[in-house]
Amino acid sequence: MEARGWGEDAAAGLTARLWAAYRAIPLQSAPMSSSTSDSRAEARRRARLASRGELPPDEPDDADDQPEQRGGILGRLFPAAPPLPGRPDPLAGFDPSGPMRPVRERFFLLRQGPLIWLGLGLLAFIGYISMRFWAGSILGLIGTFVQFGALIAAGWFGWRRPTLYGTAAGLWAWFLSSAFILYAFSMDGAPIETFGTPLEIAGSFALQAGYWLVLGVLGGWYGGYLRRRQAHLKAETGRRR
Repeated sequence: MEARGWGEDAAAGLTARLWAAYRAIPLQSAPMSSSTSDSRAEARRRARLASRGELPPDEPDDADDQPEQRGGILGRLFPAAPPLPGRPDPLAGFDPSGPMRPVRERFFLLRQGPLIWLGLGLLAFIGYISMRFWAGSILGLIGTFVQFGALIAAGWFGWRRPTLYGTAAGLWAWFLSSAFILYAFSMDGAPIETFGTPLEIAGSFALQAGYWLVLGVLGGWYGGYLRRRQAHLKAETGRRR
């Protein structure tokens, strides 16, 4: 009995020493320094921008010097594109003070290039009408390319805010197409009941507005992306020379 008790005490002592030694072993590695993690995050960010062609050639290395993004929901729907080389500040002359800054800022940008979104929106409307009236023919196919190409061109030429210009062109084309359809039916003597109940008419117009809105956002974004990509490749070619 005494030998058994001594063995149990020895085993308990050994277990206690092993547990103490295990707790002394650090389970976590030393945390990475904040400067190293920040530099790696910045390198990954610049690599992603460079792969998409969105990295300006003269972008400063210090991220703290970048302008603060504002605008809430409007800022997320119509984000500011990276500046193009040789282009002035798109918001030069804009007064940031006062209420409803995001809305006033976008109206200010649209006033800088009204012919872009009005003219290309008209071209998108012509393409849409051709696509609808001559569907299945070569004219309808050309109209489809004209409709989408005009919205992409709005983002290309609307370098101040590509998605904003594309969306404005799309909504302008929606307004023209809706007015044209109503006018065409009224000239044929069709009453308003031809389109259905007021609720059905409102739903149809809202659906068309959403269709043009999505096309405008995507077309404007893609046109702006193509222009920034071209500027990036041109700058890369110039540096290699």
